[in-house]
Amino acid sequence: MALRPLLLRPAFHPFAGIARTSRCMSNNASWSRNCCMRAVMLVGRGGTTPGAGASLIRLAARCRTADIAPIVTPCFVRHQRPSFAEALDQCVAQGAQEIIIVPYALALSEPDQAELQRLADSARRIHSHLALRITGPLGHHAALSQVLVQRVLEADYVAAHHLWGHQPHAAWPTWQQEHAIGLIIVIDGLAGIPATLKEAMLALHTHAPRYADVHFCAIDRNELDLSAPLEALMAQECRWVIIAPYILEHCSFVGAAIERAVADIRARYPDITVIQAEHLAYDRRLLQAIADRVYASRQRDAAL
Repeated sequence: MALRPLLLRPAFHPFAGIARTSRCMSNNASWSRNCCMRAVMLVGRGGTTPGAGASLIRLAARCRTADIAPIVTPCFVRHQRPSFAEALDQCVAQGAQEIIIVPYALALSEPDQAELQRLADSARRIHSHLALRITGPLGHHAALSQVLVQRVLEADYVAAHHLWGHQPHAAWPTWQQEHAIGLIIVIDGLAGIPATLKEAMLALHTHAPRYADVHFCAIDRNELDLSAPLEALMAQECRWVIIAPYILEHCSFVGAAIERAVADIRARYPDITVIQAEHLAYDRRLLQAIADRVYASRQRDAAL
């Protein structure tokens, strides 16, 4: 049986707004070129998981080529290099007089905010000539919701391709089946559910008839309980489920929580097929989220 691409109704396109995003990036780039000696530090928490920080480093490099600022450098609060202090020294050595700190996170806990503020205050004491600003995190930007929709569609297509090719009977619904697949979006309880994410997933559910329903589930204290959304989907006769993590990068506690939850589902409900979509990871649309945070920071200061 030949594979067919996932067909969506014309009213919906998961990448709607990319042309507008490109225009906005162009406008922000023009603004950046007019502001000399500015640096952006893209700050991640840092981690010990293999590959941790790879997306952040790649995004920082793309931010430079996109002219978001004359100087853009990645750094990490802990575990990885360059450290915050090392990145700051690099910016100063290149002549930066203004540094905008962008937290590479969906949301910041109070300890995270306090630590970032402490690092910025320490930098101000050492480099009194610097103007340092901290932007908000990235979690409520529409670009991230667009990326999550793509991760769901990718997981759906890959599952169909793999299972059709390796199972004697189709273990994943055909493209013609409607209301067959349930979606569970896993979020860090800290981040909450952004309105843009709700809107994007509702649009996917409305205009892609193969998806029966969408549920959101939060990780609480490193544990993930999928019982309630799974039972709701089973009541709608869903036998296939895609779990999509709304996280920027793979981290050990989120990955472990999802693995435990999926193992529990497979043990308790052997007739349910569960697959996991990739996390957000690197995507060029995240550049717009970063550019908008930088631009908004400058606009707020100009209004004061």
